[in-house]
Amino acid sequence: MRSGFTCIVGRPNVGKSTLTNALVGQKVAITSDRPQTTRHTIRGIVTKPEGQLILIDTPGVHKPKTLLGERLNALVADTWSEVKAAAWVVVNAVIWAVPSCFTWSVPNATNCAVVNAAI
Repeated sequence: MRSGFTCIVGRPNVGKSTLTNALVGQKVAITSDRPQTTRHTIRGIVTKPEGQLILIDTPGVHKPKTLLGERLNALVADTWSEVKAAAWVVVNAVIWAVPSCFTWSVPNATNCAVVNAAI
């Protein structure tokens, strides 16, 4: 059986946790209208006959104004550096480059998909 890790990244309140819950098929991540609800990485497993996908839901990436914000962004960067694929979630837009709010470069994620979470 094949398996792999994929992190779900994006700005705050774009639907990363909602996407994680939908793909897993049950509620594994809290969802809220408030930004920065996710404070830790949350893992969910999608099992199909072809293999397993371990989804890692991450906090929203933003321009930090506090130490907490810096640490949440660092958590996203650390998580992204440990996976081979990433899903970048955006709302009603398509991006072609990593936003300027990133102070780190895209590490090992050799496969990066843009997911447009149209609301």
